[in-house]
Amino acid sequence: MKNLINYYYNLNIINIHQREKNYYFKINDEIYSFVECIDCNNIEEIYELSKYLEQFGIFEQLLLNVNKQIITDVNEKKYILIKNVKMDNDITFNKIININNIKVPLTKLKMLDWEELWSKKIDYFEYQISQIGKKYPLIRESFNYYLGLAELAISIINNIPKNELYLCLSHRRIEDIYNPLNLIIDYRVRDVSEYFKKKFFENKDIIEELNLFLFNNNLTINEKQLFLARMLFPTYYFDIYEKIIVNKISEDTIKKITIKVDEYEKILKKIYLHLKINSNLQIVWLENIN
Repeated sequence: MKNLINYYYNLNIINIHQREKNYYFKINDEIYSFVECIDCNNIEEIYELSKYLEQFGIFEQLLLNVNKQIITDVNEKKYILIKNVKMDNDITFNKIININNIKVPLTKLKMLDWEELWSKKIDYFEYQISQIGKKYPLIRESFNYYLGLAELAISIINNIPKNELYLCLSHRRIEDIYNPLNLIIDYRVRDVSEYFKKKFFENKDIIEELNLFLFNNNLTINEKQLFLARMLFPTYYFDIYEKIIVNKISEDTIKKITIKVDEYEKILKKIYLHLKINSNLQIVWLENIN
């Protein structure tokens, strides 16, 4: 692989390291990643966006090969070379908000359809559980509760007028936040909700930042309802569920989620009571939480 990268990018690589399907190396203290492109749809738009974002000095750069192409074919797989940035890798509330606030030009990047994606996901999981549920007693015991949260989230989203929502630079996942391949255009509550869920289940306090977001970010009532929907949707549970099913982690890992149900419901109630003041939304079971 070293010779191939040298040839296609005119780089003089001395040492290269492989982790799973990707390759990493350093030249003159600059770190590079040669990564497999799993989803190459809209790669031209992502490249143009990354070129625009270079001016901010915090985002990684997609590099063209000697043929002026973004993608390099290697053994029938598609790879992209990324020049990394020297940034603090800690993901913080302020970093998320600052990225969300970056004004970007009109882009052809397709915004994800939450309702459709979420509905298809839970339909598939329901089918899967019906086929293999007996093998996973902890999942079988907890699944219906999280399915109920997901269905409630979808019902809330279905009743929100989308034309009144603010779009911004966002991420597929709250990790590797400076990687252009992780960037999307979405509603501005997307990133913060996933950030809060991630931090909560890492046993970190989110109350101060949650209050800061709800009270000081000039959110519309529709955005606050959308935020509640995303906090309700249990991505944290489904992510662990999928890893268990493919034997990446043990089923016992699900306990770190289920053991925090009561504590997380209090967070949901806090958000709900805040937005209920100015909306007609009514969720009785959240109101009855002690």
